[in-house]
Amino acid sequence: AGRYREFHQFGTEVFGSSDPKMDAEVISLAVSLIRAVGLKHYSVHLNSIGCPTCRNRYNETLKEFLRERKEMLCHTCQERLERNPMRVLDCKSPECQKLVEDAPVLRDFLCEECREHFQALQETLREMGIDFVLNDKVVRGLDYYTKTVFEIKSEHLGAQSTICGGGRYDGLVEQLGGKPTPAIGFA
Repeated sequence: AGRYREFHQFGTEVFGSSDPKMDAEVISLAVSLIRAVGLKHYSVHLNSIGCPTCRNRYNETLKEFLRERKEMLCHTCQERLERNPMRVLDCKSPECQKLVEDAPVLRDFLCEECREHFQALQETLREMGIDFVLNDKVVRGLDYYTKTVFEIKSEHLGAQSTICGGGRYDGLVEQLGGKPTPAIGFA
């Protein structure tokens, strides 16, 4: 795919809390670590991908939008369109990025609970003095992700600018056979 990278990671996982303040604490930890290693030119990109109910409604609208542009999408995105349309939003192809500039925004489809969670997260980050950019193109391709997703990007790395990615994955433990357990983390 024209990407050359060796992925070394460490991460943080928090299980058992669905409080948006926990999301803010995890993001704050990531920012603190990035500052501690001396990186100065970075930005926090924040989005909410809602819950499965929000995403189902959104995905139908997004599919309609993308079907009208299908022939202009790259081959990979043409394949993603039906099975995982949100992944088209974060395609690195400049042509695809241009095609999705005016795509419907998932935040407009959030249910009340997801909207309140996202608003509380933003308020807490502001109170903590953490600057962020709302970025509709930050998504996750796995169904167990819910609500908060974020990336920390460096403006000095080009197309592979993400140095930290994370989010809430409240559905993961249950999907693996455990009891429903809210969780958030980053790598």
